[in-house]
Parts: sequence; structure tokens; C-alpha cells
Amino acid sequence: MDKLIENIFKITFSVLGFNIDFGNFVGTIRSLCNWNVIKGTSIWGLASNLHNVVVPIGLSLLTLFFLMDFLKKVMDFERLTWERVVFMCIRFFIFKMLLENSFHLLSSIMSISNDLLTKVTSSLGSVTSIPDLAEQMGDLVSNAGGMIDRGLMAIIILILYIPFMGTLVGILVQVFVRIGKLILSFAFSPIPIALGAWEDGTSVCKRFFMSTIALGIEASMIVVATAIYSMALGSLTNAGSISTLIAIMFLNGFLMALISITSNLAEKWTGG
Repeated sequence: MDKLIENIFKITFSVLGFNIDFGNFVGTIRSLCNWNVIKGTSIWGLASNLHNVVVPIGLSLLTLFFLMDFLKKVMDFERLTWERVVFMCIRFFIFKMLLENSFHLLSSIMSISNDLLTKVTSSLGSVTSIPDLAEQMGDLVSNAGGMIDRGLMAIIILILYIPFMGTLVGILVQVFVRIGKLILSFAFSPIPIALGAWEDGTSVCKRFFMSTIALGIEASMIVVATAIYSMALGSLTNAGSISTLIAIMFLNGFLMALISITSNLAEKWTGG
């Protein structure tokens, strides 16, 4: 009976180039946060292809916003000086360079944040062990007691299987949402950068870069959340099989809530 329960929790599949393993749930989440893993998938080519399409549009917008800003200053001709004109031209060429190299620039930001992720993960590795979900569920049945108790425990797990897995799927969706944000940020990065050529649009460009940095920091925060989850699972004591099952479901919900707030926290801390 315990082997049957283990097997229904050993769910593995690949989607968009990512390997999903519910048995090694914490390891899967950490893998989905790794920048090197993300950029090595087939879906990441979509971001690169879209970026190449958006760059010409961004250059057109950059020119338009530069002319609008220039016209605004010309209207105030009493304050117009050669120094201001030269500064505007320098500003234009700086943002043009940033726009044309935006994909590489954002990649550099993510590489730096991934270094932080690697250090955080390595520091947590010696503190927490990654639990195997399938083995945990099987142990709940095998440790329940006699044959009747093991059978009842298996039935309870089967009844709670759908809400249990629903929580785990909800956690995975939140992690995939971050990947989707990365794809959209890289693909359409020329547009917010183009706004930087317009004096009134500088704050938009700044917020865009800060939000990208927030996405990088969010990965490390998610890994810390999984470490807290792993530590909590390892600290469960003085609980019977049913109590342990309820505790695991509670911790799954806790992990889901914790990951849901990492995005807001990262944006608040970076001002994105």
C-alpha cells in the first residue's frame, strides 16, 4: 500500500524545456529559479526572437521621444543653450546604446543576481536537506500501524490527494509566473528604455531596470522560502500519521503564501 501511495506522488514531466519532479519538489523549485537553467530552455529563444523584432520599434520611439523633448526645450528658447543641446544629444546616444544592447545588459544583471542565488543556495545546502515528497507520503502509510490503520491512512491520503496536489501546482504556477515576467521583460525591454530619452520618461526607464533587478533578487528569496519549508518539514515531531499529513498540508500552504509575497517584497526593496 505504501508503494502505491509513493507512486501516485512520483509525478515527473517536462514542459517548455523545464523538468518537473513532484517527488523532488524543493529541488524542482530551486532549478526553476536558476538563471542558467532558464536561459538554456527552448522557451527562452522566444524572448530573444521577440527582442529582435521590438528593437527597431524601440529605436523609432527613441527618436520620437528625443524630438518631443527637443521641441519642448526649443519652445522655451530663452533657456535654450548649446550646452543643453549637446547634453540632449549625448543623452540620446547613451540610451540608443542601452536600447541596442538591452538584451545583453539585462542578461548581465541576471547573471549577477544568479551569483547571489548560487551563494545563497550553497550556504543553505549544509543547513537543510531536501525532502522527497513521495517517500514522505509512503512513510506516512508504512508507519501508521497495523494493516487496517495503513489502509485507512492510504484512503485518507487519496481523499486529500487533489487539494494536496492543487497546492503544489499553485506553488509551481507562481514560480512559472516569474519566468514569464523575465521573458516579457527581455522581449519588450527596448520600449521602456526608449522612454528614457524623454526627460519626463526617465522614471519609467529607471523603474524598469529596478523591476528586473527585483526579479533577480526574487529568485534568492524563493530559495530561502524553500529552505524554511524544508527545515519545517524536518522539525516535525511528536505527531501521528494523520497529524503529520495535516502538518505537511499546512506547510505546503505556508510555502505557497511565502512565495506569493516574494515578488512584492523584492519590488519594494528595489523601488521597482
